Amino acid sequence: MPISVDLELPRSDGPEIARADITFYGLDHSGPSYEVRVFLDRPDATSATSLDDPQYAGSFAVFGHGGCFGEEGHCDVRPAVTTFDRRPPHQLVPAVRVLTCTDSIKRLIAAGSTTVTVTAVAVVRQSPLADPASAQDLPYIDQIALHTYE
Repeated sequence: MPISVDLELPRSDGPEIARADITFYGLDHSGPSYEVRVFLDRPDATSATSLDDPQYAGSFAVFGHGGCFGEEGHCDVRPAVTTFDRRPPHQLVPAVRVLTCTDSIKRLIAAGSTTVTVTAVAVVRQSPLADPASAQDLPYIDQIALHTYE
């Protein structure tokens, strides 16, 4: 199921931006691998929406672990025991991905837009461990943010 959020754009009379990133926090990668296709101002986008669509901003991949094959609790993400815990983080700590989309954001600002609807569509490819229908079950993003740089 696609996820859409409305984000505020920088003011058109402010400093010109040199770079714009959309950051995706809390990506679940415990299940199948998937691609996230990102569309701007296209809340009706689906996995069937063409990548030639003018609102297509780009995509990124999330390489999944394919499920848990260990004992009970093996895949539970555990926090650090103390602030001085030097062990590496658990391998299933939610991931972060950054999609640079400077030109698309600049076009929206130049056109006078004050907000943008970011739609993220998960696409799972058929494999022995995954079915495209499983994309509907992915609780795959906790937060989406727009970061601009002058």
